[in-house]
Amino acid sequence: MTPRTAGFNSLDYGVMALPTLFLTILLMFIGANPGSTGGGIKTSTFFVMMAGAWSMVRGRREMVMFGRRIPQDTALRAMTVGLLSLGIVNAGILALVITNTNRDLLFIQLMFEAVSAFGTTGLSMNATGLLNSTQELILIALMYLGRIGPLTFAVAFATSRSARPVRYPEDPDILIG
Repeated sequence: MTPRTAGFNSLDYGVMALPTLFLTILLMFIGANPGSTGGGIKTSTFFVMMAGAWSMVRGRREMVMFGRRIPQDTALRAMTVGLLSLGIVNAGILALVITNTNRDLLFIQLMFEAVSAFGTTGLSMNATGLLNSTQELILIALMYLGRIGPLTFAVAFATSRSARPVRYPEDPDILIG
């Protein structure tokens, strides 16, 4: 539960092994349930993304889970949130690495701090005090984006367009994968 929303360290992540840190980073990225105060992409978004991938692997055009069909718009929104979030977190990690002036900080520590900020979990590998002011501002931006959600942030800056009078033909021959 701590890697999802707790807001405090119950374990010393500074001494954890890499597999434990990786699992914790994954849980922080997924985050909390919808409607909660936690950040991350949310458990339902992750579930819909995995359900969409599973349906695609099985060759099904519709996603059906537990006797319910999941609309394609919902799946598209989930994929958009997942990809935007991954992009935001990766940009944050890159920014932390580029602005790193403290050679004692390891990449895994910067990655952990970035994902923790995005997921608004409050966890640290005891590296927060070693960050410079630029890196702290990067973490603040990640906390903000993780809390409001990347889709909400993107929609706020999107320009509204009226429906186009022309509908273009589909291209069914685009190779994916």
